[in-house]
Amino acid sequence: MKEYILKKERIFHFLSLALIAGSMFIQEPVQKLIVLVTGILGLLVLSALKKQKILVIVYLVLFIAAGIFYYLMTNGKLNF
Repeated sequence: MKEYILKKERIFHFLSLALIAGSMFIQEPVQKLIVLVTGILGLLVLSALKKQKILVIVYLVLFIAAGIFYYLMTNGKLNF
């Protein structure tokens, strides 16, 4: 499975980036977070399989930031 994912890395990378970009156009906060986190997790898995430690840290920070942003949006502290 790992070899297949690494062989088709560009496709998975493109799909993950497409999910992140697509999350910008969703209005429902829960759906927006699910799509965004799925895209970030895809990039996180790819960078973990390629053993890129710095990218893993960057994607983990983005993952946590998405959770904090969602929390602030749903509590009414951020209005967009």
